[in-house]
Amino acid sequence: MGKSGIMGLSQTGSVIIVPELLFCTERLLIREYHKKDIDSFLQVVRQPELYHTTYGIPREYTKRRAKQWLRFIHNNIRYMLSYEFGMFLKENEQYIGNVGLINVSKDHNHADISYYIDTNYRNRGYTTEAAREMLRFGFEVMGFEKISGLCMSINTPSRRVMEKIGMQFEGTLRKDLLKDGIYYDMDHLSILKEEYFTNSKVVNPLSFQH
Repeated sequence: MGKSGIMGLSQTGSVIIVPELLFCTERLLIREYHKKDIDSFLQVVRQPELYHTTYGIPREYTKRRAKQWLRFIHNNIRYMLSYEFGMFLKENEQYIGNVGLINVSKDHNHADISYYIDTNYRNRGYTTEAAREMLRFGFEVMGFEKISGLCMSINTPSRRVMEKIGMQFEGTLRKDLLKDGIYYDMDHLSILKEEYFTNSKVVNPLSFQH
């Protein structure tokens, strides 16, 4: 843990400090990006299948664009707009993907979950493990009331991740995404704070505030 940290707002509106080194799950280290991660990041986001099954990754990803994105997400964390982190294997610190809470709404106290994973590491439960940790961060640390998620309807594995962590299907946004001249449907799922604490059998720490 470093001396510096990031700020966030609890459910009561008070400012909380979150250390830079945020999460350590059973198999993953989930942390903020560093400049040294850019090359590993590019190797993953340049995979064609990721582009074709996600809505936020551009077709052409240059090193210059990656550096700009790094500054962008660090500023988002600083101003409590989004929280995006790299996923790294504990055993060797190999970068395998991205996970986070984005589109934070301070007015409505909710956020959206976001993730992708290196295609070479799919079907091993890593994304589910990381996404579950983001729910813990969002509800137990940040105190959000609701966390939502969107995925292209053709991306069944992404929807399955959200279902595995307890998110419920709210509906399909028909022809909501225009990508390479083709309109795609988007599936919308969400989970509420009370559902999370019921499902995880974790006592809401905010309920003990006086």
